[in-house]
Amino acid sequence: MNKNKIAQFRTQLESVRSELLGEVEKSNQFMKESETGQIADISDDAARTYNRQLEGELGEQEWKKLKQVELAIKKMDDGEYGVCAQCEETIPEARLKIVPYTEFCTQCLEEMEKNPKATSVTEPDSFEEN
Repeated sequence: MNKNKIAQFRTQLESVRSELLGEVEKSNQFMKESETGQIADISDDAARTYNRQLEGELGEQEWKKLKQVELAIKKMDDGEYGVCAQCEETIPEARLKIVPYTEFCTQCLEEMEKNPKATSVTEPDSFEEN
């Protein structure tokens, strides 16, 4: 992959990273604000507990995605970006455009989805770029 393409993917990854860090900061701020509020009754308490649990789950997904973005940037620095972590073949640019932080080509990912016990490495559920 040429330097221009790598630079484009790096820009895209850094944008995703900035967005994720911004979302995490917003989530942390919301959690702090909600913890300082007074609880009016038991239904408010239940709603806040549910919201904290939901945000915790979203935070975990964001954290996993952030780690994948950081790994992709490190691979760029090491000259290994765009290589499947499973089969070590080149990941097609079309796939990297959709999921620039992917670690796997579509063939390996399909195999892992068919046999989830074969590997402990996971790919995000969605291929949407956020």
